[in-house]
Amino acid sequence: TDFGADDYTQGRAHPMIDPSLRLEHLAAARQPVLLLDVVLGYGAHPDPAAELAPVIEDLDRHVIVALCGAADDPQGLDAQRAALEAAGAVVTRSNAHAARLAKEASGG
Repeated sequence: TDFGADDYTQGRAHPMIDPSLRLEHLAAARQPVLLLDVVLGYGAHPDPAAELAPVIEDLDRHVIVALCGAADDPQGLDAQRAALEAAGAVVTRSNAHAARLAKEASGG
């Protein structure tokens, strides 16, 4: 689900700023593999891993994160990666690689 699509952002901030809608859906997700993108930088949530990590820890499924950012981003690229990995996510810097990992994890 693209929570950044117009249908989901009417009257609310984009999920890279306000992750609440995505967090609600993640907690209720039933798919065996979840593929997420996390975008860092100015204008993005100040600490997306802090919001996502507790939800990821509670999920009993594969979580793969495509982490988009740079070393100088205010969120701290390495710290975000470490927090997501500590929560149990597989983190990659490439969305193509993340998609391949998700396909493999789902048996495809």
